[in-house]
Amino acid sequence: MSTVVLYSATGCPLCARYRQILEDKSIAYTELNTTDDPSLLGELAKKGIRMVPTVFVGDKFVAGFRPSSLLELLR
Repeated sequence: MSTVVLYSATGCPLCARYRQILEDKSIAYTELNTTDDPSLLGELAKKGIRMVPTVFVGDKFVAGFRPSSLLELLR
């Protein structure tokens, strides 16, 4: 399984839904909170991403809340 990284923000309900999906599927992930560390937004912007939640699975990603796209990447 590829490394899974969730870029989130404090109080983001869609981020919480992604957390629940990952936990329900017993998928280990690292969460990087852009509220706690705003420099993470710069990292995302360098990749052309300007929103959270964003989930990386290896070198592929899903920006915004698109659970079916995430589940495809996790297969």
